Amino acid sequence: MCGRYVSPDTAAIERQWQISRRSGDPFPVRFNVSPSMPVPVLWREDDSLALGTARWGFVPHWWKDAKPPRFSHNARVEEAASKPMWRDAMQEGPGGARCLVPAQGWYEWRENDRQPFYFHRADGRLVAFAGLMSVREGVLTCAILTGASRGSLAPIHERMPLALAPAGEDAWLRSGALALAEGIAHHPVPKLVNSSRAEGPALIEPLAA
Repeated sequence: MCGRYVSPDTAAIERQWQISRRSGDPFPVRFNVSPSMPVPVLWREDDSLALGTARWGFVPHWWKDAKPPRFSHNARVEEAASKPMWRDAMQEGPGGARCLVPAQGWYEWRENDRQPFYFHRADGRLVAFAGLMSVREGVLTCAILTGASRGSLAPIHERMPLALAPAGEDAWLRSGALALAEGIAHHPVPKLVNSSRAEGPALIEPLAA
């Protein structure tokens, strides 16, 4: 799963990706992003990338209730093509599209003792999560795709966000093909991150031995 992550600032996003259009105010670095917060997203606009702000918590264009759906910040890849919640966005149908969710890294909690770990690209570059986005009543929302864990994450948690290989980002946006990133490193971090109100770079510092 992905319930918390580190969101990069606008300058870092613009350094890594060629952005043709940006809307909204610049993003600061946030070290403890949680569901319902505003987050940066990238989507394909003709043959280039646009950058904007979405609420992390997907609301499909056809949703009628005043309250948004619960637990819609993650979309299980096994269900994305068939479940009504995600289907239009996965297939680039009415009101929805595939997107990238930029991240510096993300947190997972080891299931047996709830020790938090921080995951990031070993080369220091930003991660692009495979995402889905929806526009409802002029408001942009998004979800991060998750799948079964693999590699170094598997012993820690059974699910993982789908971090795309750099060469696979455009394929995801254009066709929905998934090529996942290699070279993901991780280390244990202080339990400060257990509080959704905690913030700052101390959250990703390696836990002292």
